[in-house]
Amino acid sequence: MPVVKKNKTAAFNTNNGGRMEYSYASIDDVVAAVQPVLHRYGLSYWFEQQQNGPNITITCNLTHVSGHTICNTATGPMDNTGKKSALQQIGSTVTYLKRQTLVGILGVACTDDDIDGYVPDMKDSAQPPVQNHYPDEDFKRLLPEWRASIESGQQSADRIIRKINSKAPATPQQVQQLKAIQPRGH
Repeated sequence: MPVVKKNKTAAFNTNNGGRMEYSYASIDDVVAAVQPVLHRYGLSYWFEQQQNGPNITITCNLTHVSGHTICNTATGPMDNTGKKSALQQIGSTVTYLKRQTLVGILGVACTDDDIDGYVPDMKDSAQPPVQNHYPDEDFKRLLPEWRASIESGQQSADRIIRKINSKAPATPQQVQQLKAIQPRGH
């Protein structure tokens, strides 16, 4: 994984009249740095979010095209630093926890040092290239289960297509087959 430079600064007045200032790597910078590596090795990620009272929990799920998934979960209180509105407190906490769980699951280092856009050299890698599309054999094997799920109304075709695309892009034919399935009674 590449090293990500902390190139953003946060500065604000605290509730007790003090001043807080720090540097950080934004989630956008982390994503931009890791996306080529994730794509190269058939990895994708997504987040799940829950709120329980004043605490927010974010889970980062990292999935390989083969179907294996690992998770990293973090919980934190609302970020009431500075003079944020209630919605800004939620947004700040969610963004922070997403960044922390993504960095944590990938083992990314964020540094104050100037890295000049360093990205690891992947040309020498012995890894085979990532599949261009979702494997037909997996699609055919799972189609009866997906058909039953769509027909019963448990899942939509679009939701299944999003799941497929998180592993590898569905072919136009796969998308067409799934969209042709209708819930019972329609």
